Amino acid sequence: MKTIVAAFVALVLAHGAHANDFQAATTKALAAGDAAAVVTALEKETYRGNIVAAQHLGLMYRDGRLVAQDHAKARVWLGTAAAPNWKRAWHKSGMPDAQYALGIMLRDGIGGNTDAKAAATWLERAAVQGDGQAQLALATMQLKGSGIKQNIERAFIWASIAAKWLTEAAQKEAEHIRELAQKQLGPQQLEKAEKVVSNWTPKTL
Repeated sequence: MKTIVAAFVALVLAHGAHANDFQAATTKALAAGDAAAVVTALEKETYRGNIVAAQHLGLMYRDGRLVAQDHAKARVWLGTAAAPNWKRAWHKSGMPDAQYALGIMLRDGIGGNTDAKAAATWLERAAVQGDGQAQLALATMQLKGSGIKQNIERAFIWASIAAKWLTEAAQKEAEHIRELAQKQLGPQQLEKAEKVVSNWTPKTL
């Protein structure tokens, strides 16, 4: 069983697996092992400084997968994975999935106090790296001025970019935000914003 768990953790960490990939790998590992062993293995990797493991632990505690649901712990692990560190060889900008998840928890007061300003900061970090969900969430906050300073131009930009990456339902929501923002922009603002959108590329390190 230890060999299977070790192989599972190595697979997840080597590929920086997305949450869905992690779920599939977890299912295979659990078929022949102990859930606690998977969690322990990931915790050991996190204490060694592996932020991919930290992200998975944060999502596990958020969702109550393999562990008892604990939103406060989720915030801690996600914060570890989300934080940028330019000394790292990989993921210098932090893990975008963790940044998005942490941003939503802070926005909605899940696992602790509500902090819209911090939420927007984490969402923008994920948005810059190409996370469409973060781009949409950030655009919504900026359009409404939800706990942060309203910025119609940035709302238009992020909603326009998000519409390129999201699933059909979310894409329609992004397009709706984009249309609402567009109606409030002057010709020069709109031209400037559209230029930003056309030139935008994700920034990951």
